Amino acid sequence: MKITFPHMGPVLIYKKLFERLGHEVIMPPRPSQRTIELGAKYSPEFICFPFKIILGSYLEALELGAEVIVTTGFIGACRAVYYGDLSERILRQLGYKVKVIVFDSPAEDFQGFLRNCREIGNRRPLPEVIGNLNLAIRLIYASDYFQKQITHLRPYELISGTFSRKWTEIQSLLASCVSLKHLKKVIKEARQIIAAVPIDISREILKVGLVGEIYLVMEGCSNNEIEEKLAKFGVEVVRKQYISNWFNHFLFPPRKLLRAADTYLKYTVGGHEKENIGYILEFKKRGFDGIIHLLPFGCMPELVTQTIIPALATDLDLPILSLSLDEQTGWVSNMIRLEAFVELLWTRHDLLKENCNGKVICRR
Repeated sequence: MKITFPHMGPVLIYKKLFERLGHEVIMPPRPSQRTIELGAKYSPEFICFPFKIILGSYLEALELGAEVIVTTGFIGACRAVYYGDLSERILRQLGYKVKVIVFDSPAEDFQGFLRNCREIGNRRPLPEVIGNLNLAIRLIYASDYFQKQITHLRPYELISGTFSRKWTEIQSLLASCVSLKHLKKVIKEARQIIAAVPIDISREILKVGLVGEIYLVMEGCSNNEIEEKLAKFGVEVVRKQYISNWFNHFLFPPRKLLRAADTYLKYTVGGHEKENIGYILEFKKRGFDGIIHLLPFGCMPELVTQTIIPALATDLDLPILSLSLDEQTGWVSNMIRLEAFVELLWTRHDLLKENCNGKVICRR
């Protein structure tokens, strides 16, 4: 089968998994302005921004010859539940003979999950399928680990853009792995690559938590590379939404985190809104300087979060900036808001530092 998938997370690792299962992989091009325009043209007007990007990505992959789309499902009231069926219907109406395979939660539909596994397994022996899946999962965890390391160190780099180039190099190394033994060597090499980058660890930086809708938070192409831009302002961006965290929360729901959010939101709405409130509370405990909240225009779960944010900001004495994004978003205005927000954080940081040095009670 000629397989493609959404451009989200470590896509080179997905490619490797499907190739090892004997499929021809059509890599979804990195989303661009054309991708967004294509998706917006054929999507319902008020559907979420991530759906429009994903649909545009599918269209570009189909132009390159893809025949099957593999994606994941969702549960709850979020419209992401319908992404698979809706995208397949739209693509078929446009004349594409495409099949969309949606991996829903095995807890919801175990038989359907097994059926999809058999189809994607391409008649490979079960031990081989499990072995390839195990390698892919370990690669995803390694990829997320190094991405976190690079995001942490990027504000300290002496030559701007070095860590971004090294991240591309590390991704290629991980994608070249053929076994768990090989992965150990690549991890060692990746650590050496990161350690060799010249940094100035003595720099004073701000720490900002990034929360919001999972696609906008994870995908730099959808948020205009907000992590890299903030690093140039001396800001370390920390987020919890990675594919590996998604796996962890599926296997072991973050009950403590969700209980902490009960004060502000007792029930889940269908997305990651309650987790995001929990993350904000956690970031406050860790002494972060501020929070940035990303939401797609019209996203019901994150609109709920947005309505709670003023109370959170007041109760926690913590600056929180919400940015609503869609295909109409002009990043010039958003950059002005980001720069003003960072300037506010630096001013606040300096005032609190001055109060601490003057032996006034420090709120941090």
